[in-house]
Amino acid sequence: MLDGIDLPLRLQGLPPRAAHFCLGVERFLRQDLAVDLTDSVVVVGFSGGPDSTALLLCLECLAPRLGFSLQAAHLDHGLRPESAEEADQAELLCAGLGIPFTSCAVDTAALAAERGIGVEEAGRELRYAFFAECLEGHPKASLALGHTLDDLAEDQVMRLIRGAGWPGLGGMAALDPERSLLRPLLLTPKADVLDFLAWLDASYATDASNTDPAFLRNRVRASILPLLRAENPAYLDAAAGLWRLANLDKELFDTACGAPVPEADGSITLSCAALAALPRALRLRLFKASLERLGPGQPLLDNLLRLDEAVQAGVGGKTVQFPGRKSARMERGVVVFSLE
Repeated sequence: MLDGIDLPLRLQGLPPRAAHFCLGVERFLRQDLAVDLTDSVVVVGFSGGPDSTALLLCLECLAPRLGFSLQAAHLDHGLRPESAEEADQAELLCAGLGIPFTSCAVDTAALAAERGIGVEEAGRELRYAFFAECLEGHPKASLALGHTLDDLAEDQVMRLIRGAGWPGLGGMAALDPERSLLRPLLLTPKADVLDFLAWLDASYATDASNTDPAFLRNRVRASILPLLRAENPAYLDAAAGLWRLANLDKELFDTACGAPVPEADGSITLSCAALAALPRALRLRLFKASLERLGPGQPLLDNLLRLDEAVQAGVGGKTVQFPGRKSARMERGVVVFSLE
């Protein structure tokens, strides 16, 4: 699977362009994310596809420089006949590299049917539950996923379609401390990933479901992004710029609003007087942050605006409902966010 490359895999043994690729990822981790991986464990979500394969090989080269140990975690979703063979190939590559490998097979379709949810959602739940298990027992561990700049651009378009606000429109996070999650390739174009694999003569699995038009992401990838890139050949650069601006604004908003602190019963109480002193943009963001702290369920803009009108008017006794069985209730100069 790594023809013509000496093992163990080290940066100095790579073709020059492949080494340059790895150093670019290192710069992103050090400079953009300011993440310190010294003495940590990095678990790569390793599907065996091109993105996760490139990530695994790149991090294997960077591990001595950044001071972390590397592991791989593979989940067989059981959705395709060839998935068991792909798991075997993933394990074989890790064995050749001397990377500890953990795998698990699940029945994603059965969970989707049992819960009455989509296969994508079921797969995501199973995947992150498995990854969480792989991180257990490591006091300083991170999960590394292979999302690329192309994935980020798709995510931004999907968020726009779903009506996301700013700065959420910037797309997925490259660093999520709450979930111990890293996306080292997030500003790396997919074309560069494929070049890196070609320079190493590295093989990888191809998932046919990535072209299935039943899934929104695949429709965005196949139909919408090509049109955007035809209008602007540098569209991926624009997507990266949007992501950077969104992160700057998120940092500003989070600093200005502060993190809402739940009460002992899990509810969150905000003072109407303190809210009235904030600009409307910050009030709406604080409402959204409070609702998200309660659990899953996307706050809807119309409901947020109705809540803001009630706060400004000082309407006592009014309750605004939100998805996920959440509500915001006005009582005696405060707004109480809680689960029903």
